[in-house]
Amino acid sequence: MECVRLATFAMRTRFELVLVGNDENHLRAAGEEALREIVELERLLSRFKHDSDIGRINRLAAHQPVRVDARTFQLLQRVKQLSRETNGAFDITVGTWWEQHSAAKAIVGVDNFLLDEEAMTVKFTKEGLRLDLGGIGKGYALERAAKLLRDAGIENAFLHGGTSSVFAFGCDQNGNSWQVAIAHPINGETLTTVTLDNLGLSVSASHSAPRTPHLAPTINPLTGEPVTHTLLAAVLLPSPTDAEAWSTALLVLGEEGLTIFQKRHPNGWAILMDCDGNLRQFGQVGQSFTPCRFLSAH
Repeated sequence: MECVRLATFAMRTRFELVLVGNDENHLRAAGEEALREIVELERLLSRFKHDSDIGRINRLAAHQPVRVDARTFQLLQRVKQLSRETNGAFDITVGTWWEQHSAAKAIVGVDNFLLDEEAMTVKFTKEGLRLDLGGIGKGYALERAAKLLRDAGIENAFLHGGTSSVFAFGCDQNGNSWQVAIAHPINGETLTTVTLDNLGLSVSASHSAPRTPHLAPTINPLTGEPVTHTLLAAVLLPSPTDAEAWSTALLVLGEEGLTIFQKRHPNGWAILMDCDGNLRQFGQVGQSFTPCRFLSAH
């Protein structure tokens, strides 16, 4: 079996593909097409690009409907659904708090942008609203790239965006299932290892964790305050897009979020670590949370 590794830099992080199969040229061609899709999605979704779909929406949508690419529109539809599922804990309008803090409470919320499916347009109902897909864009890019790989006949692939968002299907070069270790946010040791088979993994960590002070604070969209009560949240779901949204939501909601997650995804898996290092886990159907504690080495 051949193994091909390809990478690109997009969405302010490194994306990497590991593809396994019998035809190296075919693997490489399919992988390059998948990477082009990731780069194209950055062009559409980045809030830092003046002419991106999100850049144009943020500039113009308070005054006129803004027509966008079908991929952008589909993601915005998904975002609205995920915001409802997470009771508003995942919200791409959260960036409004940074720019309009005194008035943001009356502006923030996915109900304040309207989607017209027939015209493929986005319109704000309130001025000052800002969209930021940084909390879901990598997962969506992996999902789109994986679809292109499968459509091209690739049977074994491992994809990651900055190591915090991962998706895999098939087997590695040795015929084994793909496995990923989740690092402890305090001491860096392996917290747990998960097997990925048609599953996406997303790990979100707080800037208050000892090993991740470089991260920007995660803002609770319901209050506008930085999240400090949770150090880490990790979610395993069939969709890497959904997994990324839910890991952010669990970071915001804390233990309360696990109950919501369990109701929405009874076959999903998630772990949550609070600021004291206490870990909660939800696994298979009917399995209760397993409380345990991981102490950092001194």
